[in-house]
Amino acid sequence: MRKRLLSFLPAALGLVLALGSLTVFSACDSMPDGSWMRCHSAQRAVAVSAALLAAVLVLQALARNKAVRIALNGVALAGCVLIFLLPGTLMPMCMLKTHRCHTLLKPFAQVMAAAIAALCLWNLFALLKKKSAGKAGIR
Repeated sequence: MRKRLLSFLPAALGLVLALGSLTVFSACDSMPDGSWMRCHSAQRAVAVSAALLAAVLVLQALARNKAVRIALNGVALAGCVLIFLLPGTLMPMCMLKTHRCHTLLKPFAQVMAAAIAALCLWNLFALLKKKSAGKAGIR
């Protein structure tokens, strides 16, 4: 039971990442004329990617088949790498390094993506280490 609940921890962190990037750790506010700064699209991309990551991790936690869980962990790891690279590398951010997008959004997204990736790796190694019903490996 406890292991089952621990398998939902990465999904919960993914949800925290999605909600946090939209609220507390959001990017820069709109400009006085009502238009958005360049980093707004990076914030939205991080939020959508984190929500999809959380959905994949929930499916991984609910899956019973070992091969499916391993595959979903791999997809989640790829999603973590994407989220880590989104703000500032793949998506443009503001030019000033003192804006909210550089001081709040980017570090938050990268730390949370790294934490989720670490949990996914731990879960992946645990799945690969565990022998299935007397047979080693995956069918």
